[in-house]
Amino acid sequence: MDKPQLLTKSHPPTWLKILVITLIGLGIFFRFTHLGQKVYWYDEIATSLAISGHTLAEVKQEVFSNLGNNQGVIPAITLNKYQHINPDRFVVDTVRYLITSDPQHPPLYYVMVRLWAQVFGDFPTGVRSLSAAISLLVFPSVYWLCLELFESALVGWVGMAVMGVSPLQIFFAQDAREYGLWMVTILVSSAALLRAIRQENFWSWAVYALALALGFYTHLLTGMVAIAHGIYIVISQQFRFNKTLRNYLLSSIAACLIFLPWLIVIITQIHTATNLLSWITFKTDSPFDLIGIWLSRISRIFVDFNLASDDAWVNNLSSESPLSYSIPTIIASLFLIIYIIIFLSDRLSTNTRLFIFLLGGFPGLTLLLYDLIFGGIRSIYFRYQLPLYLSIQIAVIYILAFHLFLEKKLQKNVFQIIAVGLLISGLVSDVRFFQSETWWPQIGGKNLLAMSQLINQSNSIVLVSSKNDYNLGVILTLSHNLKPKIGLLTIQNDHLPIITQDYSPIFFVDDLENSLAHQLQKDKTNSLKLVYPLEGFWQLDKSRKT
Repeated sequence: MDKPQLLTKSHPPTWLKILVITLIGLGIFFRFTHLGQKVYWYDEIATSLAISGHTLAEVKQEVFSNLGNNQGVIPAITLNKYQHINPDRFVVDTVRYLITSDPQHPPLYYVMVRLWAQVFGDFPTGVRSLSAAISLLVFPSVYWLCLELFESALVGWVGMAVMGVSPLQIFFAQDAREYGLWMVTILVSSAALLRAIRQENFWSWAVYALALALGFYTHLLTGMVAIAHGIYIVISQQFRFNKTLRNYLLSSIAACLIFLPWLIVIITQIHTATNLLSWITFKTDSPFDLIGIWLSRISRIFVDFNLASDDAWVNNLSSESPLSYSIPTIIASLFLIIYIIIFLSDRLSTNTRLFIFLLGGFPGLTLLLYDLIFGGIRSIYFRYQLPLYLSIQIAVIYILAFHLFLEKKLQKNVFQIIAVGLLISGLVSDVRFFQSETWWPQIGGKNLLAMSQLINQSNSIVLVSSKNDYNLGVILTLSHNLKPKIGLLTIQNDHLPIITQDYSPIFFVDDLENSLAHQLQKDKTNSLKLVYPLEGFWQLDKSRKT
């Protein structure tokens, strides 16, 4: 009997079960504690706006008509109504917000979080707690996928241990967005596909169709996962149109038909969606920087000490993180990828390794190649590469199980050290996450926190401009951390009202292409300073320049 078959027949020892249960317990602790400590960042603000029942157009109309009606300076707490559930609005209003203001985000997670917040609260802790609860589904999901892929309960137990302390899993468990749910749908749909191929009955294919449809309703990039599944079916069936391929096509068509209502929404609202995604066309300085950043971020699915930049516009390797950190992580990621390819090619059946390579490799490399050819930064956004990261985790899980339980003593000892180091590094990463107020995937989180602290210390006012949707979003984000007495003053079409000397300094958000900053610079009694360029955050002092 060869070693992979021995792994299939092996049962998890008692010590492994105790260790896994302990690590899962620690993982649950890190998932559910300090849910409200991290800065509530820009994307999470969009989640709160969605569940409030207001659309972006309604917010702009109501905010600027109510605030700009000669009422003068009003407290920042006035914006709270757009970050909390309106009792007169319902789930259908959340869907309406997504259709009109955010159509590239399908509604499943947002409907769930709306219903969840009605029970557990619509403050950051309550909203994020849904992601923490969803993250617990990763454990049975990865166990099921390991059973279907490797036919080994032992590998499934190792998988739960790795997922328990993975900083990738911990972060998305405390992020009020759909990405934790997306990981669950990727794992479940993949396991369901393998089960359907094995059982070849109506109900198993129906489960796959439903899992795939839920994935579509969670994130649009599920389409790339579905294509990877399709390529796997075609190759594994040796390009023959047989019962398995027919059932796959019927299940995929059923999933697409279930998703058809939202597909129509995307088509009819394509202009809104493309405008909201225009930021992904930003380019890095060179292809080597893009590849370097792409490789460096792979290492963070296991070890992440929060040393990376949280800037949205990272354009080279040195601005992404210190080179003393980036270069070792690039080398480590390259070594890991090469080792995975060599090891799985030697130890696993053709179909098993093909499935793992396609699940992560097709979406991950497609995004990378698209950016290299046409420009953009889609491939280096952490949340878009989750299929790749999950497939790498699955591969590492199998490698660890194989070496820890089947290899000779020397190799087993070496991999025991590697496994312990991997788990300790993950736990250290989790502790750092537990202690931190911001984490690098929270784009602009550090600056947003510093901006709110600067405003609170000054006890001054913030100007709210009606010209830029992003600026309004930044103000909504800041409002979560502003003292209630901090004032807001609306500016209609950059027509600056008379501001008394009592308010100095004054803060506002304005990108360099708009005219407010230029208008203020013309007034020689103003001292104007761009404090945080990436956020377009300005400080205005009402005193004559010297």
